[in-house]
Amino acid sequence: MCRTIVGISANLCPVDEGGKNIHSSVSCKFAESIRMVGGLPMVIPVGDKSLVRDYVETIDKLILTGGQNVHPQFYGEKKTIDSEDYHIARDEFELALLEEALRQDKPVMAICRGLQLVNVAFGGTLHQHIDNHWQGLPFGTSHSIRTEKGSVVERLFGRASQINSVHRQSIKDLAPNFRATAFDPRDNTIEAIESVDSHRIIGLQWHPEFLIHEEKGNLELFSYLLQEL
Repeated sequence: MCRTIVGISANLCPVDEGGKNIHSSVSCKFAESIRMVGGLPMVIPVGDKSLVRDYVETIDKLILTGGQNVHPQFYGEKKTIDSEDYHIARDEFELALLEEALRQDKPVMAICRGLQLVNVAFGGTLHQHIDNHWQGLPFGTSHSIRTEKGSVVERLFGRASQINSVHRQSIKDLAPNFRATAFDPRDNTIEAIESVDSHRIIGLQWHPEFLIHEEKGNLELFSYLLQEL
Protein backbone atom coordinates (compact mmCIF):
# COMPACT_ATOMS: atom_id res chain seq x y z
CA MET A 1 0.00 0.00 0.00
CA CYS A 2 1.33 3.44 -0.94
CA ARG A 3 1.90 5.78 1.99
CA THR A 4 0.68 9.36 1.98
CA ILE A 5 3.71 11.60 1.30
CA VAL A 6 3.84 14.72 3.48
CA GLY A 7 6.20 17.49 2.40
CA ILE A 8 7.79 19.41 5.28
CA SER A 9 9.31 22.81 4.54
CA ALA A 10 12.84 23.22 5.88
CA ASN A 11 14.63 26.22 7.30
CA LEU A 12 18.14 27.41 6.42
CA CYS A 13 20.27 27.40 9.59
CA PRO A 14 23.98 28.20 10.07
CA VAL A 15 25.77 25.61 12.20
CA ASP A 16 29.02 27.51 12.69
CA GLU A 17 29.75 30.84 14.34
CA GLY A 18 30.75 32.48 11.08
CA GLY A 19 27.53 31.48 9.35
CA LYS A 20 29.31 29.85 6.41
CA ASN A 21 28.06 26.28 6.97
CA ILE A 22 24.33 26.37 6.25
CA HIS A 23 22.13 23.33 6.79
CA SER A 24 18.60 22.60 5.63
CA SER A 25 16.98 22.01 8.99
CA VAL A 26 13.63 21.00 10.46
CA SER A 27 12.68 19.31 13.72
CA CYS A 28 12.72 15.51 13.53
CA LYS A 29 9.51 15.66 15.59
CA PHE A 30 7.62 16.36 12.35
CA ALA A 31 8.93 13.16 10.77
CA GLU A 32 8.17 11.22 13.95
CA SER A 33 4.60 12.54 14.07
CA ILE A 34 3.94 11.76 10.41
CA ARG A 35 5.38 8.25 10.66
CA MET A 36 3.31 7.55 13.80
CA VAL A 37 0.08 8.17 11.88
CA GLY A 38 1.18 6.14 8.86
CA GLY A 39 2.57 8.79 6.52
CA LEU A 40 5.88 9.18 4.74
CA PRO A 41 7.70 12.44 5.57
CA MET A 42 9.74 14.27 2.92
CA VAL A 43 11.78 17.37 3.75
CA ILE A 44 11.62 20.18 1.17
CA PRO A 45 14.72 22.42 1.28
CA VAL A 46 14.59 26.11 0.42
CA GLY A 47 15.66 26.41 -3.21
CA ASP A 48 14.92 27.89 -6.58
CA LYS A 49 11.25 28.72 -7.11
CA SER A 50 11.37 26.86 -10.43
CA LEU A 51 11.44 23.62 -8.40
CA VAL A 52 8.19 24.10 -6.49
CA ARG A 53 5.97 22.51 -9.13
CA ASP A 54 8.01 19.29 -9.04
CA TYR A 55 8.08 19.25 -5.24
CA VAL A 56 4.32 19.69 -4.95
CA GLU A 57 3.62 17.09 -7.64
CA THR A 58 5.66 14.61 -5.57
CA ILE A 59 3.79 15.11 -2.29
CA ASP A 60 0.20 14.55 -1.16
CA LYS A 61 0.10 17.08 1.70
CA LEU A 62 2.23 20.07 2.74
CA ILE A 63 3.38 21.32 6.14
CA LEU A 64 4.75 24.86 6.39
CA THR A 65 6.93 24.92 9.48
CA GLY A 66 8.18 27.49 12.00
CA GLY A 67 11.24 29.70 12.00
CA GLN A 68 12.04 33.32 11.26
CA ASN A 69 9.63 36.24 11.15
CA VAL A 70 7.81 36.84 7.88
CA HIS A 71 9.27 40.02 6.43
CA PRO A 72 6.75 42.91 6.61
CA GLN A 73 7.36 43.83 2.97
CA PHE A 74 5.10 40.90 2.10
CA TYR A 75 2.15 42.51 3.88
CA GLY A 76 2.82 46.09 2.83
CA GLU A 77 4.55 47.42 5.94
CA LYS A 78 8.00 48.68 6.86
CA LYS A 79 9.96 46.96 9.60
CA THR A 80 9.18 48.64 12.93
CA ILE A 81 11.16 46.42 15.32
CA ASP A 82 14.86 45.98 16.05
CA SER A 83 15.28 42.45 14.72
CA GLU A 84 17.25 40.71 11.98
CA ASP A 85 15.34 37.46 12.36
CA TYR A 86 14.18 37.33 8.72
CA HIS A 87 15.01 35.29 5.63
CA ILE A 88 13.49 36.81 2.51
CA ALA A 89 14.65 33.96 0.25
CA ARG A 90 12.76 31.52 2.46
CA ASP A 91 9.67 33.76 2.43
CA GLU A 92 9.71 33.91 -1.36
CA PHE A 93 10.27 30.18 -1.79
CA GLU A 94 7.55 29.16 0.66
CA LEU A 95 5.05 31.64 -0.76
CA ALA A 96 5.68 30.04 -4.16
CA LEU A 97 5.38 26.58 -2.58
CA LEU A 98 2.05 27.53 -1.03
CA GLU A 99 0.76 29.03 -4.27
CA GLU A 100 1.63 25.85 -6.15
CA ALA A 101 0.04 23.64 -3.47
CA LEU A 102 -3.16 25.65 -3.86
CA ARG A 103 -2.98 25.37 -7.64
CA GLN A 104 -2.62 21.60 -7.38
CA ASP A 105 -5.31 21.42 -4.66
CA LYS A 106 -3.00 19.88 -2.07
CA PRO A 107 -3.96 20.26 1.62
CA VAL A 108 -1.79 22.50 3.80
CA MET A 109 -1.07 22.49 7.53
CA ALA A 110 0.73 25.63 8.68
CA ILE A 111 2.65 25.78 11.97
CA CYS A 112 3.71 28.94 13.84
CA ARG A 113 5.57 31.01 11.20
CA GLY A 114 3.73 28.90 8.63
CA LEU A 115 0.37 30.14 9.92
CA GLN A 116 1.62 33.72 9.72
CA LEU A 117 2.90 33.18 6.17
CA VAL A 118 -0.44 31.70 5.06
CA ASN A 119 -2.32 34.64 6.54
CA VAL A 120 -0.03 37.08 4.72
CA ALA A 121 -0.33 35.14 1.45
CA PHE A 122 -4.11 35.58 1.54
CA GLY A 123 -3.97 39.31 2.32
CA GLY A 124 -3.76 39.39 6.11
CA THR A 125 -1.27 41.29 8.29
CA LEU A 126 0.84 40.60 11.36
CA HIS A 127 1.72 42.19 14.67
CA GLN A 128 5.46 42.63 14.31
CA HIS A 129 6.01 42.10 18.03
CA ILE A 130 3.92 40.75 20.89
CA ASP A 131 4.85 40.14 24.52
CA ASN A 132 4.29 37.12 26.75
CA HIS A 133 4.26 34.47 24.02
CA TRP A 134 7.87 33.28 24.09
CA GLN A 135 8.44 30.40 26.52
CA GLY A 136 11.91 29.57 25.20
CA LEU A 137 12.30 25.93 24.17
CA PRO A 138 9.05 24.38 22.86
CA PHE A 139 8.93 21.54 25.40
CA GLY A 140 5.93 21.49 27.70
CA THR A 141 3.09 23.99 27.73
CA SER A 142 2.80 27.59 28.85
CA HIS A 143 -0.85 28.63 28.47
CA SER A 144 -4.32 27.49 27.49
CA ILE A 145 -6.45 28.03 24.40
CA ARG A 146 -10.17 28.55 23.90
CA THR A 147 -11.52 26.82 20.79
CA GLU A 148 -14.52 27.82 18.70
CA LYS A 149 -17.60 25.62 18.62
CA GLY A 150 -17.94 23.46 15.53
CA SER A 151 -14.32 23.87 14.46
CA VAL A 152 -11.78 21.15 13.68
CA VAL A 153 -9.63 22.22 16.61
CA GLU A 154 -12.58 21.93 18.96
CA ARG A 155 -13.20 18.38 17.71
CA LEU A 156 -9.55 17.42 18.19
CA PHE A 157 -8.64 19.41 21.32
CA GLY A 158 -11.96 20.03 23.07
CA ARG A 159 -13.24 23.44 24.15
CA ALA A 160 -9.94 24.11 25.97
CA SER A 161 -6.42 22.71 25.89
CA GLN A 162 -2.85 23.51 26.90
CA ILE A 163 -0.28 24.53 24.30
CA ASN A 164 3.33 25.65 23.97
CA SER A 165 4.18 29.17 22.80
CA VAL A 166 7.38 30.14 20.97
CA HIS A 167 6.45 33.09 18.77
CA ARG A 168 7.11 36.81 18.88
CA GLN A 169 4.68 37.77 16.12
CA SER A 170 0.99 37.00 15.60
CA ILE A 171 -1.94 37.61 13.29
CA LYS A 172 -3.23 41.19 13.33
CA ASP A 173 -5.74 41.33 10.46
CA LEU A 174 -7.07 37.89 9.59
CA ALA A 175 -7.28 37.15 5.87
CA PRO A 176 -10.91 36.90 4.69
CA ASN A 177 -10.47 33.30 3.50
CA PHE A 178 -10.17 32.06 7.10
CA ARG A 179 -12.03 31.66 10.33
CA ALA A 180 -10.16 32.04 13.62
CA THR A 181 -10.89 28.86 15.58
CA ALA A 182 -8.72 29.11 18.70
CA PHE A 183 -7.63 32.00 20.89
CA ASP A 184 -5.37 32.70 23.84
CA PRO A 185 -7.86 33.70 26.57
CA ARG A 186 -5.28 36.03 28.12
CA ASP A 187 -5.19 38.51 25.23
CA ASN A 188 -7.27 36.99 22.39
CA THR A 189 -4.23 36.23 20.24
CA ILE A 190 -5.37 34.03 17.34
CA GLU A 191 -3.97 30.53 17.91
CA ALA A 192 -5.62 28.58 15.06
CA ILE A 193 -7.25 29.29 11.71
CA GLU A 194 -9.25 27.16 9.28
CA SER A 195 -10.09 27.95 5.66
CA VAL A 196 -13.69 28.84 4.84
CA ASP A 197 -13.37 28.61 1.06
CA SER A 198 -12.56 25.69 -1.22
CA HIS A 199 -8.95 25.41 -0.03
CA ARG A 200 -8.02 22.77 2.54
CA ILE A 201 -5.88 24.66 5.06
CA ILE A 202 -5.49 24.54 8.82
CA GLY A 203 -2.99 26.67 10.72
CA LEU A 204 -1.79 26.58 14.32
CA GLN A 205 0.28 29.18 16.16
CA TRP A 206 1.74 26.57 18.50
CA HIS A 207 4.04 23.60 17.77
CA PRO A 208 1.97 20.38 17.96
CA GLU A 209 4.93 18.23 16.93
CA PHE A 210 6.45 18.75 20.38
CA LEU A 211 3.26 17.80 22.22
CA ILE A 212 2.28 14.53 20.51
CA HIS A 213 3.14 12.54 23.66
CA GLU A 214 1.92 15.16 26.14
CA GLU A 215 -1.44 16.68 25.19
CA LYS A 216 -4.44 15.03 23.55
CA GLY A 217 -5.26 16.35 20.12
CA ASN A 218 -1.75 16.96 18.80
CA LEU A 219 -1.06 13.51 17.38
CA GLU A 220 -4.70 13.37 16.27
CA LEU A 221 -4.04 16.58 14.33
CA PHE A 222 -1.44 14.80 12.19
CA SER A 223 -3.88 11.95 11.67
CA TYR A 224 -6.47 14.53 10.56
CA LEU A 225 -3.96 15.93 8.08
CA LEU A 226 -3.38 12.50 6.55
CA GLN A 227 -6.89 11.11 6.61
CA GLU A 228 -9.32 14.02 6.35
CA LEU A 229 -7.77 17.32 5.26
